[in-house]
Amino acid sequence: MEEKIKVYVSGFEISTLDYVDKDSMGHPCVTSRHGENIFTGVKHLPKGSWDGYLTDDQMKAIDVVGEFCEESGLEYEVVDIANVSFVSKMKFMFKGMKAPTISFRGKKIEGVPTKEDLKALIGK
Repeated sequence: MEEKIKVYVSGFEISTLDYVDKDSMGHPCVTSRHGENIFTGVKHLPKGSWDGYLTDDQMKAIDVVGEFCEESGLEYEVVDIANVSFVSKMKFMFKGMKAPTISFRGKKIEGVPTKEDLKALIGK
């Protein structure tokens, strides 16, 4: 089994909690067929198709690693530390790692890597 390059990111979920004010209450989108208001007060709005949000640096790191792995015939795995167990989050924090971090066989690069950085990381 060949090891994968791991890209650690820290996503966060965009809140869909919002206050529905009295001005929007009469809008046809929030009124039932019988003229009753569907929403009142604080509500969770419908979510989009996203699981979360990543910063531009984290997205760029994923793109660079993805391109590098495609060119090199390697595999990579994206680990969102927001979705791991509490213990795993604490281990990540105690190691002093910050997202994005790329690791391979115990070596790591913090921040957005270049392809040369990745070559040095894997030892090519």
